[in-house]
Amino acid sequence: MAQSDQTIQNNTGANVRADINNNLAALYSLSSGSSAPSTTTAHQLWLDTSTTPDTLKIRNASDNGWISLGTAETNLGLASAAGGTFTGNVLVPSGTAGAGGLAFSADTDTGFFRNAANDLGISTGGTLRAHVNSSGLTIRDGLGLRLRDSGNSNIVELKAPALTSDVVLTLPPSDGDAGDMLQTDGSGVLSWQAVQGVPTGTVFCVAYATIPSGYLECNGNAVSRSTYATLFSKISTLWGSGDGSSTFNLPDLRGEFVRGFDNSRGVDSGRGPWTAQGSQYAQHNHSASGSSQVSDPGHTHQGRGLTLNNVFGGVAVTLGSGQGYQVGYRNDNINFSGANTSNSTGISVSTSVTVNNNGGTSNSSETRPRNISMIYIIKT
Repeated sequence: MAQSDQTIQNNTGANVRADINNNLAALYSLSSGSSAPSTTTAHQLWLDTSTTPDTLKIRNASDNGWISLGTAETNLGLASAAGGTFTGNVLVPSGTAGAGGLAFSADTDTGFFRNAANDLGISTGGTLRAHVNSSGLTIRDGLGLRLRDSGNSNIVELKAPALTSDVVLTLPPSDGDAGDMLQTDGSGVLSWQAVQGVPTGTVFCVAYATIPSGYLECNGNAVSRSTYATLFSKISTLWGSGDGSSTFNLPDLRGEFVRGFDNSRGVDSGRGPWTAQGSQYAQHNHSASGSSQVSDPGHTHQGRGLTLNNVFGGVAVTLGSGQGYQVGYRNDNINFSGANTSNSTGISVSTSVTVNNNGGTSNSSETRPRNISMIYIIKT
């Protein structure tokens, strides 16, 4: 410890010498001591030994207070221009988006600033782009979170769509199983769920000609039991045994209607699943129409003839001349001839019945509803 009153008194040589040495010691030791020097001067240095390590202080220009310059260690405990380690807080001004509290000399409108209480703002070009607070990291203005690949040539970017209310999604606590998909509970809590794929053996119709991958056309073909082992394990030889060893047959649905298995309902009873059924007409009646006509090509009548004698009996007839005759009649039947014994009426009778023919053309071989042709395929 060496401190002085900064005065060399007018005294004897020995006392003056001692006073000079005392002032030099204070100067050399930076007025070191655990308490401040009693005599001070503006810009005076003082090494405060009451701290660990010692603290170098300087008197302010008004000579009414001390300013700490740093501790008595390398660089006075300050970071060098080349960088260093701080053991205490580094305080910077709050700054703004256009002039960050921590910015860059070549780009002063890009940096960090105090956006609000306990809210760290990040700005570029003088605009707030993101900020971090107790709610988490917020990226503003619909900007994306970009994750670059290992070659830094492509990105995966996550962006928020236009929203009318907040959407909060909570990820599951594990990575799930192979092939799982994310499913929400309707409240934003996500979980891994197994994908419910199309079961093997399922039959569909497709509205295009190309058979999609993972399917085969239901055309009755024989296919490999090993190549399509999963399908074979489901349908086996229900639709045909192929060559009996290495192949099996697909269902042949070309030109067919598919009907649901009755399964004890009673609408189509008496048959099992996967069985074919031939065409059949329902029991029914047909209406008939008829016409009739009567015709008579001619016929004869028998009668008893008249005679002018009384052989067979008759009646007397007196003519105008006074001559009398007996008009008699025969007592047997005779056929009259000529116009008096025959008559042609022109009447004939005939009857015909017609049953109307309804349906398709003359070569139709089936009964069918209105329909559209599509290709049936089966999942392998």
